[in-house]
Amino acid sequence: MGFPSNWLIATNGSKYASEAVKHAGLLSSLLNNKPTVTILVVADNKESEDTAKGIVEMAKFLFETNSGPEMDPELAVEIGEPGKTIIKTAEKLGCDQIFIGGADFKWDINDGKPGGISNYIIDKFNGVITVVK
Repeated sequence: MGFPSNWLIATNGSKYASEAVKHAGLLSSLLNNKPTVTILVVADNKESEDTAKGIVEMAKFLFETNSGPEMDPELAVEIGEPGKTIIKTAEKLGCDQIFIGGADFKWDINDGKPGGISNYIIDKFNGVITVVK
């Protein structure tokens, strides 16, 4: 397995999700071989789609501020349940790394059903996952 080259950055505009966007931008700025980057915002329903479009545009600006001018991420807004939609989008795009914020990160090895979107992605995604908190 080589270094991940197709990244998905999932954000909802929250503090930790924005930190994940910044981290991915900074990391990409250090790489000679630039990855393909998609920034994803998941809207809960059709009514919140316009808000999600605004969040993804702000995330793009934040990413580009940290990555440098040579990066031009793709933007995606999907409607659905966040965890499942993030995994589905990553699989559809062939992503090998996901960046997410982890305010809900709580893993207990004795818990058969860990909670939170971060834990769902950790459980379901078969690739590199960077959780930023």
